[in-house]
Amino acid sequence: MAEETATPPIEELVRAIEAEDQSAIRALGEQVHYADLAQVYRGEGSDEYRDPKEFVRRTYVTVGLRDLLTGALERLEGTGGDPVVELQTNFGGGKTHSMLALYHLFSDVESGDLEGMEPVLKEAGVPVAPTANRAVLVGTAMSPGEVSTKPDGTEIRTLWGEMAWQLGGSKGYAMIAESDRSGTSPGSEQLAELFNSYSPCLVLIDEWVASVSYTHLTLPTII
Repeated sequence: MAEETATPPIEELVRAIEAEDQSAIRALGEQVHYADLAQVYRGEGSDEYRDPKEFVRRTYVTVGLRDLLTGALERLEGTGGDPVVELQTNFGGGKTHSMLALYHLFSDVESGDLEGMEPVLKEAGVPVAPTANRAVLVGTAMSPGEVSTKPDGTEIRTLWGEMAWQLGGSKGYAMIAESDRSGTSPGSEQLAELFNSYSPCLVLIDEWVASVSYTHLTLPTII
């Protein structure tokens, strides 16, 4: 009688994968394979990234992501956390995905409805995440040197103006309008007033280097 040989676990895994219905995989568009913060802000893209419940359901909360979300919860609740957090990862390391998690956690969707967020809320010591005024600034999605006209007629010229408008609409923009029109950065007192007026607030900045590069390329030649 021939001795039966056990199938190696890896071969069983390969067979299981091959047996799966491939139609769902073929149906996925390219947009599923990368996260675009600006696209989500505009309400565009696939549900995997745009819909808070679907995004969180598909997200594995690593230790690093848990610490990031916990710190943000503590900061917006006034119990701790860092005011500024710089995410440093290699390409594809999850930086934009982490910012999307922050964006969705502080949306108008009840955090109790976000599957898997319970341990994060518990660690931060808060029952629910506060709804924050959010600003999304993505360098590759902005055009320095060009005026952006908002639905309410507000004309935006700089990143500062864009941030203020997103946080507080035309009233928020009015607080730093002079700086925006002159193309200069607002003073610290103006920014403090803006943040205090629209707190709790969350500002997410992605592709900052690209924005600076575009600004450099669009500067006029001075003779």
